[in-house]
Amino acid sequence: MFVDRIYFPVTTLGPGERVVVWTCGCTKRCPGCANPELWETRPEAAIEPARLAAVLNDLAGRTGAHRITFTGGDPLEQAPALASVLAAIRSAFDDILIYTGYTFGELTAMPKLPKGLLPLPSSPQPSSGGLPNEGSAGAALSAHPEDAPLIDVLIDGPYVEAENDGVCALRGSTNQRVIVLNPALETLYHEEMQKPRSVQNAVFDGRAISIGIHGRPQTTREKE
Repeated sequence: MFVDRIYFPVTTLGPGERVVVWTCGCTKRCPGCANPELWETRPEAAIEPARLAAVLNDLAGRTGAHRITFTGGDPLEQAPALASVLAAIRSAFDDILIYTGYTFGELTAMPKLPKGLLPLPSSPQPSSGGLPNEGSAGAALSAHPEDAPLIDVLIDGPYVEAENDGVCALRGSTNQRVIVLNPALETLYHEEMQKPRSVQNAVFDGRAISIGIHGRPQTTREKE
C-alpha cells in the first residue's frame, strides 16, 4: 500500500479525535483538489498492509483512539490492500470513515471489489440524500450484522469545485454524499454534518499541513 502520512489526533475529518491516514495515488485528479501532491504513488511511500495494520493497532492501544479516517489520494484505488488493513484493525476501530472519488454505485459495480468492504450487492442502496433513511443500507444491516461491511461511513464522489458551498464539515462539494453504513453511527454523523467547517493546522515531518475540508479559493469564486 502507498501511504504518505498518519496523524493523530485529528478533529476535522470526522467526529471526535481520529487517526487519519493519507494514501498516495489518485487517477481522478479533480481540479481544485486539496492534496494534489498525493495524486502520484511514490516508491518510498510503500508499506506492507500487515505493517500498516500493526502501526495502527499499536497507535490505538497506546492512545485509546478508536475512530479512523482514510483519505488521500484515493484509498479505494488500493482496494485489496485497504480491505486487508481494515480487516486487521476492525477490532480496534469502531468508526471507520473512507473518502473516495468513486460513487457508491461505481464501487458496488466493480467486479473485483474485495468482499466485505461494502454491503452485499443484494443489500438496499443508500439514499441519494446522504445519510441513509428507512429502507437504506444502514437500516438493513442492523437486522443482518453478519453482513456488516468493513467501512462504517463512505463519503463518495469526485470533488467538484463549483459545488463547494463552504458549509458541510464532512464533504468538499455538494455532489458528494455522506453514506453511513453502520446504523450505530447515524446520529453521530447527522450531528457532525450540522457543524461548520474547521481546519486544523499541524506540523508533520518538518512541514506544515492544513487538515480539514477547505473552502474554495477566492480566485475561483471571482470567476463566476
